Amino acid sequence: MSAAPSLDESLIKALAHPLRWRIVEAVVERGEASPVQLARLLDEPLATVSHHTRVLRDHGCIELTRTEPRRGAVEHYYRAVMPAFFDDEQWRQMPVMLRRGIAGQIFRRIVEEAAAAGALGAFDAPGAHVDRMVLELDDAGWEELSALLTDVLKRAQAIQERSDVRRSDGAPARTSEVAFLHFEMADADAAPRRSPPLP
Repeated sequence: MSAAPSLDESLIKALAHPLRWRIVEAVVERGEASPVQLARLLDEPLATVSHHTRVLRDHGCIELTRTEPRRGAVEHYYRAVMPAFFDDEQWRQMPVMLRRGIAGQIFRRIVEEAAAAGALGAFDAPGAHVDRMVLELDDAGWEELSALLTDVLKRAQAIQERSDVRRSDGAPARTSEVAFLHFEMADADAAPRRSPPLP
């Protein structure tokens, strides 16, 4: 799912509640999910998750994909129709407090999941990355790097789509998490020297 060109006010309002952003993240990651599955995954009451799922549906963040009868009830499954990530223009459109809230949730999740995976040896595998690079960029360099990272995310989505096709034939899967942190350091005077050039 690629980044959409703009965010309207109703979408911004829909994402303002922290649980709604967690629901969208979970639906994006799973490809499809029901409120029952989301309630278990997020450890939240089903009634609360169902309410927020309806809000997200009504604001066009998710859409109904199918229904299944379950013990005298009907379970509804949804997929995300909003971007899996925000590009620079979409991020700029959001109120600062919403940006900070979403960034904080994502950052906490990255740290928790990377620490748990690392303890089990997830970074031992060839091809795993734990990288850090400090750069000193002018405005044009900042924008160029941001555009590069957005392109990498789009290409990662395309890799996922090709992998989904192969996995439909029963190919095994490895769950991978890609996380970028591109931010202006809080205290430039205390920052370490920038990374040396590659050989």
